[in-house]
Amino acid sequence: MPELLTLSDGDIAKKSGPSVLTSVAPGAIWRIRTNLALLILACLLPGILLSAWFIVSDYHQRKAQAIEHAISIARATAASLDRDIASVTAGLRVLASTSTLQADDLPGFYTQAQSALPYQNISNYVLIDEAGRQQVNTIVPWGAPLPLLGGPPQLKRIFDTGEPVLTDVFVGPVTGKPILALGVPVKRDGRTLYSLNAGIFPSRFASVLTAQNLPRDWISSVLDSQGHIVARTHEMDRFVGRPAVPDLIRMSRQIRDGVLATVTLEGIPVITAFSRSRVSDWCVAVGIPQAQITGELKRSLITLLVISTLTFALALWMAWWLAMNRVINPTQRLLNRMRAVAHGEAPDPTDGERIPHEFALLEQGFADMGERLREREREREAKLAAEAANLAKTSFLSRMSHELRTPLNAVLGFTQVLLLSQQEPLSPQQREMVQHIDHAGHHLLDMIGDVLDVSRIESGQMHIHATELEVATLIQSCHEMMAPQAQAAGLHFNVSMQGETGRVLTDPTRLKQVLLNLLSNAIKYNRPGGSITLSAWRDGAHVRFAVSDTGLGMAPDQLQHLFEPFNRLGRHSGHIPGAGIGLVICKQLLELMGSTLHVHSQAGQGSEFVFEMPSITR
Repeated sequence: MPELLTLSDGDIAKKSGPSVLTSVAPGAIWRIRTNLALLILACLLPGILLSAWFIVSDYHQRKAQAIEHAISIARATAASLDRDIASVTAGLRVLASTSTLQADDLPGFYTQAQSALPYQNISNYVLIDEAGRQQVNTIVPWGAPLPLLGGPPQLKRIFDTGEPVLTDVFVGPVTGKPILALGVPVKRDGRTLYSLNAGIFPSRFASVLTAQNLPRDWISSVLDSQGHIVARTHEMDRFVGRPAVPDLIRMSRQIRDGVLATVTLEGIPVITAFSRSRVSDWCVAVGIPQAQITGELKRSLITLLVISTLTFALALWMAWWLAMNRVINPTQRLLNRMRAVAHGEAPDPTDGERIPHEFALLEQGFADMGERLREREREREAKLAAEAANLAKTSFLSRMSHELRTPLNAVLGFTQVLLLSQQEPLSPQQREMVQHIDHAGHHLLDMIGDVLDVSRIESGQMHIHATELEVATLIQSCHEMMAPQAQAAGLHFNVSMQGETGRVLTDPTRLKQVLLNLLSNAIKYNRPGGSITLSAWRDGAHVRFAVSDTGLGMAPDQLQHLFEPFNRLGRHSGHIPGAGIGLVICKQLLELMGSTLHVHSQAGQGSEFVFEMPSITR
């Protein structure tokens, strides 16, 4: 029978004789290629169907995960908004209890409110009496005419209830722009005499949405109690103050958290997850474009179809080749040898051919291929896990920065109010303690910024914007900023400009950050009466920058660990503040700008940090 596989129907009649023709029924002679194709199809079809099922299941699972993630983001954003509003409310309560306001010293209160304004990140303070007239408005000079209308009608509830009130978005009578008001009562002898209100621009709440690091195509918005848009991640200026889609407004009033399919104001079909605040009665909505989810399903199915077709064609060709070379031809040669032996003839030499060995090699090849695939799969999973961990770390640091900055800014605002109070001045001992709090708070803000810089650089989110920069201007600016610190530390600050330095092509902000960081370290780790030197000189097609000091210096074993994050080289327990990441940021920023930081240092003999930037020739 194997011999028939290589013959045509006519050849069968010629070579096999009557015995074959009579023993084989009509249509019983089959072609091996057709059967191989059917065999391959039978093997691949379950896998194709199973893959399609997995793709559809994965689509539904990803859709559910995306919706759950959107709900979590909406709840977290609502909580962040509540905390932000609570911090502003606390600041208003402190300001409402000042002695100037209790004594009806409105000019003095105006001055005090103007002093507190920079620390609250709000537009203005407005003091309204019970008749609804504005008495103080920090957005206009003292004594200037004030609007007849004190604010939106919602603020009147302060006099009725004696509780804080957060208004819906309205157009400010002075600014002419969309704004919100947060007011607290000013009480005297149990009676509410005024309402002290803070004007808040919607951009403040937009920053809370931005801090959530949503995917680029996701659309998030904040709605007030009437369903009007307060802040939005996309086209905010176009939609602030406008009502959201009716279905979202209606459903958000019925339940606190939920999901629904809607169409955005710009006409994009989305799946919207929302969460209503438990404090302000506002609502946060997060919309996931449906095209983003269904598009992934379509791409996966098309990819599966293409891969299945190519796999079927390749498998058919390989099966035919293997059948011919590993089954049919060896079988034919075996039959020829057997026929020769049957006729008493000497069989042809085998030339060392061993058929079982071929199958063994094939089996070994498949085993090796499987091991390589498993190794690649392990590498891919490790890479995905590392990327997921890095993304989670970046997201965590970004969110935590906002969580830390909000209460820290409130603390710093309160310290400034205490330090600037003229009616109830602090004693020298109290002032010294409050100043310690203020210095520690600003130091903590700097440390948070440094940690975020490291995170952005490691995650690839730090971008360099190269422009032309005058070297002399940069050196002068750094000298002016750091000279007071050097003088306070008892150090001599020298500037050395050798020849014409011209301009360099670099990111001005990041280059200045590097120089200020290096100068700060030179001041902190110096000795009393020592000196620091900031130098710049032209060297061919580059401009070299150097920061040197006469401070502690470093031993060779310390230099080996100089650029390890959070490693302060054994100086953690000293009185010098720091987190051990400043030099790491300098090194990574310079590498992003195409430069390298070189260090020359000896223990007890100071240190020198040198790098270069490409100069611009006219």
